[in-house]
Formats: sequence, structure tokens, C-alpha cells
Amino acid sequence: MKTVLHLLVGLLAACSGAMAQTAYPTKPVTLVVPFPPGGALDIVARALADEMRKHLGQPVIVENRAGAGGTLGSGVVARAAPDGYTVLLGSVATHAIAPGLYRKLAYDALKDFVPITQVTRSPLLVASSAKLNVATLPELIAAARAQPGKLNYASTGNGTAVHLAGEMLKSTANLDVVHVPYKGGSEAITALMTGESAYMVVNVELVLPQVRGGKARALAVTGPRRLPILPEVPTLREAGLAGAEVTTWFGLFAPAGTPRAVVDRLQHDAAASLQTLTANFAAQGDEAVGSTPDQFAEFVRAEHAKWGKVINDFGVKIE
Repeated sequence: MKTVLHLLVGLLAACSGAMAQTAYPTKPVTLVVPFPPGGALDIVARALADEMRKHLGQPVIVENRAGAGGTLGSGVVARAAPDGYTVLLGSVATHAIAPGLYRKLAYDALKDFVPITQVTRSPLLVASSAKLNVATLPELIAAARAQPGKLNYASTGNGTAVHLAGEMLKSTANLDVVHVPYKGGSEAITALMTGESAYMVVNVELVLPQVRGGKARALAVTGPRRLPILPEVPTLREAGLAGAEVTTWFGLFAPAGTPRAVVDRLQHDAAASLQTLTANFAAQGDEAVGSTPDQFAEFVRAEHAKWGKVINDFGVKIE
């Protein structure tokens, strides 16, 4: 009798667990963006959250937890309950660059997260202020060399992909320029428009309105090919500067220990959302991806190793 009772209890527990997994989500999901509002990651996050809401059947609330080059918000998610209700829109900065730049991180980029899906990949854009009288990348390099230590370039913060791309350009072109980190994309773009900063290497969606409005000039694309939305802008290699190419990416992560069924549900709904967003993202210079959790995990490991070597080779340090 006890054996039968134990079997019934076990079956009920298993059914309850299956029902709990099937029921996910039963409440709003928080999508943490580890950078301020108005930046490239924030723009992508809000579009993705709006679409995922339709598939999940629950609100997806974007929460900006900015600070320390994206590592503060990433640490918050690493310590969150592994139940699928707190996820991170991370990036090459938080999961590939930061581990090589910071001696002490509040998280282990590879061990403390479960990769869900790569959301986008995109090159950056070398853009100069319209107040700086240059129209091409060679002209920018010439202007910087003519005024050693006088020109500065903006970034969206220390330790970000934008910062590292700026340092790679500086090193490859042998420039004596000053790095000025801002608190986020909005502040950095304002500095570029006003001429407070001479140039920056920046996410396309952040600077595209200023380029089209004549307040900034697009000088080169950091990826392997030209962008369809800016076909007249050459790649770095075409502009005569090979060796500073950068392709950035954003991706969804959950805390380590999140059940695979929950991760799979998030991946499925994110990928479905990205199919709807593909054209919108392409119009701002991003390519939608939607990889599987296993594919994304392998990609993150490769990026972690790659950027660690880049940081070491270029000698980039946090200021």
C-alpha cells in the first residue's frame, strides 16, 4: 500500500512540475538593459520586448540598470532567481570584452549565465562631428596627426565595445587622441553633434539620424562589407585602414540554473519576434539572428577568447 501511495505522490509531483513548466510565464518578465535609456542596446531591447510580449502572453518590462560599462546590470541578473522572470540583454561588452578589461567582475561571464539566443550582430560606424572639417577617414587621420593630443573621441562608457573599437582605431592608425567616456549613447551623441568630441566609433542606429540630418559625417564601416542603408560609406579596409575591424552583437541571457524548458521557451519566442523585427533592425544597421541556446553558447565562448586576445594585443586598459 505504501509503495502504491509513494508512486501516486511521485506522479503528482512530476505532473505538478510539468504543469509549472508548461504554465511559464505566469507573470511579467523583466528584461534588464545594463546601459542607460536611449542607447543602442536600449533601442533593440524595447523593440524586442514589445514583440516578445505578444508571444509570451505577459508584459516584458525593460529595466535599465546602468553602470561600470554594463557590468553592474549584468551582475544583477547573474544573482537573480533562475526562474526565467529576470533576463539580460547582454552584449559583446558585457560577455566578451569586460572579462579581459576588469580584474574583478561581479560575475563570471561564462559560468553565471545561460545563453538564450543571439539577438543581433552589426558593425560600428566611424563618425565625425560636422563641426570638424573632414569628409573621409584619411582626412580624419591627417587632422589628428597634425594636432597630437588635441582631438578627442567619445564613447558610451569605459569598457564598452565602442570604447574598445575607438582604441583599436587609435592604435592601428597610430593616433595621439584622447578618449572621453560618457554615461551612455545619448550623451556621447550630443557631444559629437556639438563638436565637444571630434569623432567616435559608434553603433549605427545611434548616429544614423545625425548623419542623415547633416550633424555628423559617416566616414567608414567597421565590418567586412558596406551597409545597404549607407552604401556610399566605405569599409575601414576600403578606406585604407585594415586591422581595426569590429563586429558587435547583442544577446539574451538568463541566470545559471534556469530550467532548459524555460530557456527554450524564451528562445522560441525571441526568435519568432526577431522574424517580425528583421526589416526594422536592418533599417538601423543591425542584422537579426535568433540562434539556438547551444549555438549561442558556443559563439559566446569563442567571442570571450577572441576579445581577450584583442585586449591583450592592443594593450587596452580601463582609464
